[in-house]
Amino acid sequence: MALTFSISMFVLLLEFLWRKIESLIGKGLEIATLAELFAYAAASIVPMALPLSILLASIMTMGNFGEKYELVAMKSAGISLWRIYRPLIILSLVLSVTAFYFSSYVIPNAELKVKQIIGDIKDKKPALNIRPNEFYNEISSYVIRINAKDNNTGKMYGIIIYNHSKDIGNVEVIKADSGYMYSAENNLTMVFKLYNGEVFTENITNGNYHNRPLTRIHFNQQTMRFDVSDFAMQKSDDDKYSDSYKTMNISQLYRRIDSLQHAQNDQLSGYEKHLAKKLTIMCDGTTAQQQVSDFYKDFSELDVQQRKQVERVAGDMIQSLNEEYSSNILMREYDRQYLSRNKIEFYRKFTLSLACIILFFIGAPLGAIIRKGGLGMPVVVSIIAFVIYYAIGMLGESAAKVGSLSPLVAMWLSSIIFFPLGLFFTLKATSDSKIFSLENWEKIFSKLFISLKLRKNRIDQ
Repeated sequence: MALTFSISMFVLLLEFLWRKIESLIGKGLEIATLAELFAYAAASIVPMALPLSILLASIMTMGNFGEKYELVAMKSAGISLWRIYRPLIILSLVLSVTAFYFSSYVIPNAELKVKQIIGDIKDKKPALNIRPNEFYNEISSYVIRINAKDNNTGKMYGIIIYNHSKDIGNVEVIKADSGYMYSAENNLTMVFKLYNGEVFTENITNGNYHNRPLTRIHFNQQTMRFDVSDFAMQKSDDDKYSDSYKTMNISQLYRRIDSLQHAQNDQLSGYEKHLAKKLTIMCDGTTAQQQVSDFYKDFSELDVQQRKQVERVAGDMIQSLNEEYSSNILMREYDRQYLSRNKIEFYRKFTLSLACIILFFIGAPLGAIIRKGGLGMPVVVSIIAFVIYYAIGMLGESAAKVGSLSPLVAMWLSSIIFFPLGLFFTLKATSDSKIFSLENWEKIFSKLFISLKLRKNRIDQ
């Protein structure tokens, strides 16, 4: 169990890193920040890694028993398969409760921290990396260019610094033959030590933009300090992401779902009353008569111009009503999708924990039937089973988001399908069935082939 859980966590963490790699590259992140991010990410994927590890560990354990004939020895001693399963079932129940606790309380906080750290990393400026023959403008009010850089010593050559701090254009340029760059004051200040250079400054006073003197000052050594505090990662407030359904525990989700349902029912009732009132006014004709034909009792009495005016007003009313109805439909669809996502996250708290038990009753009987231990056949069978289980869950979740299935049915779809399979495999393992025996399948296919061949011969005759 420890081995399979470690492998599952490692694989899922690699998948998380692959999805977030673009946000992490080039930001100059500290080891402590990355460690914090991966720690919270690991906590958020525990409920997914736990069912997979239980499935793989149960297949390996019972497969080892079967391969070494220890399972046969226990059964011959009068120990039933259910008695052999008992400690494993108890362990699966404990792990299922642990998964439920993680899903309900630990994962929302972990998801909040992951969103917060990823958001702060995205807002963080790239690491200070000045490359030769490129204009670097990430430092506020300055543009820097270098001709060459010694990667071993860090010495830069052909340095040009454009100073725009006065907000009046490019009126100061600093050129140096060489120099060094290093950070100070806990990486909040970047220091440039320049050698053998000049400072060119245009003096703009009293709005004299045409006749302005140029001052040139030569220096042997000069030190410049740049404030790069905005390059440091600033931690955002927790409230920024706390409203997401993924960062809520089970009680918070329940209250939100209840409030959303009441709000949608009130909105629908209010719109129905508004629509009924508007239709009543239109059917009475008061609006049209007030605007166009107050003095006409019958439409047939109107002349051509007046009829066109009445038809135009009626057409505008119908178009306005249709646009209002279409807008309401779109708004209700958005509200439905948002409510469905909250319900999906609510039911996920239960389905992930129940998956520990269901996948155990898939893995343990399969291991007893296959009778192969180690990391060979059990890994293949468990990965196939978990991929099918996960794919069914993803299909159900997608169907719930578009409204094809209710979130309740969608999130329990994998469990509904796999629970009978687990019961079937358990019954087959109890009766020592050879459902996965290659010899049995060879006999079945040989009989099928012979029957098809005989049928073909009869048809030819």
